[in-house]
Amino acid sequence: MNPYAAPGTQPRDAEEDIAASSPPVLARAAGGVIALAGAVVTLTGAQTLAMVSIRGPWAVAPWVLLMLGLGELVLGTVVFRARAWGAVLATGVSLAQTIAATVWLVFSVAHGLFSLYALGGPCVSVGAVVMALVAMGPCQKASAARARLKAQGMDLGI
Repeated sequence: MNPYAAPGTQPRDAEEDIAASSPPVLARAAGGVIALAGAVVTLTGAQTLAMVSIRGPWAVAPWVLLMLGLGELVLGTVVFRARAWGAVLATGVSLAQTIAATVWLVFSVAHGLFSLYALGGPCVSVGAVVMALVAMGPCQKASAARARLKAQGMDLGI
């Protein structure tokens, strides 16, 4: 290797790419927070469906919370594996989940329904948005290293 070459022009070593392709700690932490947010919001929807009977257009709200939460659980595992597309998608779904959980919290408290899961849903959803944004960089680096290895004929399967 030429130590005087411009940055980015030297051929990358396969060992460096293998090391870079493993999920970094930040991506694993973000995946955990995203999955936690999904679990809390899923439990909010499930608890609401089990506790009360809602009529009118608001009857769809617990089902929306349930679907968003299950989607976040799946995206949490994808981000945990340091997939760049998962971090981008988790940012959008976490933002939608934050809005839905906040609207549901205001509606449910205004109508006398108090739930610990509903109180925690918006908080952990905001944390999921922040962690998904923070994990984008490390996930993109790991995905790029995996793509370079695949181009060289080494598919690690992670």
